[in-house]
Parts: sequence; structure tokens; C-alpha cells
Amino acid sequence: MDTLSPLLSAQDALARLEASTEAALPEVREGLIARLAFREASGWLAHHGTWIHPVDLLLRDAGVTGSYGAAELGMRLPSVLPLTTASAPPEDPPEDRDVAAALAHARQWRRLAESRGWAPEGAIAPAGDEPALLAAVQLLAESPEEGRGDRLSSASALRAAWLWRERGGTGHPGLPIFSAPIQQLHRLALAPRATLIPGLLEAIAEAARQARRELNRLNGAATRGAGLKSTARARLPEAVAEALRRPVLTARMLAGSLRISARAAHDAIDRMEAAGLLREATGRSSWRAFVVAERR
Repeated sequence: MDTLSPLLSAQDALARLEASTEAALPEVREGLIARLAFREASGWLAHHGTWIHPVDLLLRDAGVTGSYGAAELGMRLPSVLPLTTASAPPEDPPEDRDVAAALAHARQWRRLAESRGWAPEGAIAPAGDEPALLAAVQLLAESPEEGRGDRLSSASALRAAWLWRERGGTGHPGLPIFSAPIQQLHRLALAPRATLIPGLLEAIAEAARQARRELNRLNGAATRGAGLKSTARARLPEAVAEALRRPVLTARMLAGSLRISARAAHDAIDRMEAAGLLREATGRSSWRAFVVAERR
């Protein structure tokens, strides 16, 4: 199968994403990288047979929710997987070890995107003069998950992203692979060798387009937030920047970041929620957590 057309499509999608990211506000760029890291982790789990909504992974990483296995025993699974159970209730809860592996992938993906001087374990730039993206995809295709030859490896994906960055990519906001649509990720698991590399390039192109849509969503939220004015208690412009920067926001996080009182943090979050900038993600009446809302 010819790789030229999917390679050019993926390169174009990544170039557009990089240019748009560079033009965004610093807090939007930072927020995009943080959110994409968990989309990548969610997609990696889906590719391996278990899907968790990225926001539910964010809640887990932030310590807002706990063990899924323990919640299932107590018949409380929706309390720890609110978005997953609302959209596609899992037949079995994800294993905590699989979730831990996904969260580790998210942290490393984010670190690679944010730190030019960091390299994942085993990262080696192979010799050759082929395009950087093609070299990265070949590396990923040739190093499947240990014991699961039909699945892409988290470690190989990180090494591929590092290689792409070192050989020409800006690294902003990183190389998205697993944030492609789930159907594409499933097809990759079934793809014969002859179509795996073109399939990977198509997945990367779509992942980059999805990332650009997320960037546009955050840019829209930044524009809406610019209209909020500070009060004597709530420093709204700074609170909006923090909401854009953090994929999950709690009153405690906001109070600590801005060094304001808990009351002022609650007031700022209430005003951002009333303005349609934030929405509550857990469904709780206490110990609540917020994410940037879709535009009304």
C-alpha cells in the first residue's frame, strides 16, 4: 500500500496543528498539551481493549476519584467513572494496573511535549534520510507491545514521538497518535503488516485534526473568559487562565495556585460556571471538580 498520500496528509495536519499551537496564548498551549496527554492515554487503553473517557482519567490522576475495582465491589462505579458510564458503561471495570499504565503514559507524553531536554528510556535516533514522521512511524510499527504483537506499545509511541521531534518536529504540542478515533485504533490492531504504516499515518493525521479542534475549543473558552471582570474577592482573569491551563480544576487547586481564600476560589468557580466557561464533571454536590465547558 502506498505511503506517500497518507504521509503528506499527516505532515500537513501536524504542520497546521503546530502553527495554530504556536499562535495560541501560553495558558491555552499548556492546557492543550495537558488535555492531549490524557486523550492519548485514553486512546492507548482503547487500543488495548478498554475505553475510559479522558475526563475520567483526569479525575483519577487528580485524586478526585479512586479505585475502579473497589467502586465496583461497592456498586459505586458511576461515582468514579461518571462520563464513561454515562456514554458507554463498561462490562468490566478497567484493571487498576492498566489505569496506572495509562496514567504513566499520559505523564510521560506530557513531559516529552513540555521538556525539550527529556528523552524516554531507550530513545535512539536511527540513521537514515527518510522523513522524520515516516521514520517515527516505522519505529512504532516495528516495536509492538511485548506479548501482544497486534497492539502498539506505549514505550514505542513515546520513542517515536521523541524521534519525530528530534528530526524536525517542533514538539508543540507533541505527536498525537492514540487520540485518533477509537475505530481507527481498533483497525490498527487488525491491520496486516502491509497496511500498518499507512494506517498509522492516517490515524496520526486524524489525531492532529482532533487536537486542532480541541485547541479551537480552548481558544473559544479564552475569548469568553476575557469578558469576565474581577471583583474584590475573585480575580477572574487569573482564574480563567488557570482553568484553561488545568484540565481539571477544583476550588482547592485554584486557591493554592492563586494564593486566595477557599471562599474566593469558590466564588471564582461559581462565576465561571454561571458564564458557561466551566461545567462540573463528577455529578457530586461536594468535592466537586470542573472542566472547560463546550460552547453553549
